[in-house]
Amino acid sequence: MNALAPAGAIMAGAGQSHGAGDVRAQHAEEIENLLAAVNQRLRMPSDRTDCIHLLEAMLGFEGVAGWSEDLAWGLGNEEYEVDCPGCRTGLFIVLGERGFFSTSEDYALSDDDVETRPLLPANPANLDGIGRRLHDIALSDGQHEVAHALTHVFGRATCPDCTTEFSVAGRISADWPAVR
Repeated sequence: MNALAPAGAIMAGAGQSHGAGDVRAQHAEEIENLLAAVNQRLRMPSDRTDCIHLLEAMLGFEGVAGWSEDLAWGLGNEEYEVDCPGCRTGLFIVLGERGFFSTSEDYALSDDDVETRPLLPANPANLDGIGRRLHDIALSDGQHEVAHALTHVFGRATCPDCTTEFSVAGRISADWPAVR
């Protein structure tokens, strides 16, 4: 991971109460330069992990709340932990090498079959907002694996316990404060 990712993470927390004043206003030129560097670096061939961290850094420099702190954690670890909006069961949303599914069981430590439900990816043509933007950037930069994972992040999941269907991104962002 290059130095842009930690700098983006610092900027993701710039809106929090820390006594340093308005960091974005005080360092607007530096932030603009760092954002330009991230955008340039995204256009260069890189691996999946670097791409994910650079996307998150980009969002941090842009001041996008929530995703600027949670995007890389879930995509990098290939899972998000969320609560089902129907029954409040804790769920794993798995995105990657093991597949694309939801489960309420500890699939990583289990040798037995665990009950899973496949994720329903968003149709890339129907993505909008931040989902569309991140998907398009990953795709245009040749990061097809990241773009594919993003269709699942902005797609739908089903709780294996109560069969409630829900937006994955909606559950990831459910605990974010409305204003940061």
